[in-house]
Amino acid sequence: MAFEGWLLKINGRLFPEKFIAHGSYSSTPNQQQDEDSYTDSLGELVRNVLPHTRSKIEWTTPMIHLAGKQEMQTFFPGGSGRIKANVEYWNDEDNAYTTGVFYLPDVKFDYYDVDPETKDIRYKPIRIGLIEY
Repeated sequence: MAFEGWLLKINGRLFPEKFIAHGSYSSTPNQQQDEDSYTDSLGELVRNVLPHTRSKIEWTTPMIHLAGKQEMQTFFPGGSGRIKANVEYWNDEDNAYTTGVFYLPDVKFDYYDVDPETKDIRYKPIRIGLIEY
């Protein structure tokens, strides 16, 4: 399938690019996994490469207000949404859209400032990572 102009769908919903800071999106698709690889007595690496590969997708948000952060969080609802999410993403190694099951590691929220008059919080860029099972 050719590139259709979007990067991510999370649980069937198109993830808005307004939550991805320009130049921050990166993808490491199809990472090989090893089981019990070792270096032999001659110093050569002996690999047991597993058939399942794992992709990782990372980005940061632009600076964002509380309402925007809350909207973005609807893509990763607490509990099961952070533990397992179906993600369709542009895979640069395969040059096609690929689907996988991913989890969202813990997210750190750094405040830039708080406005008590408008009851708003502005956040520094937030790092988001998705790691495939």
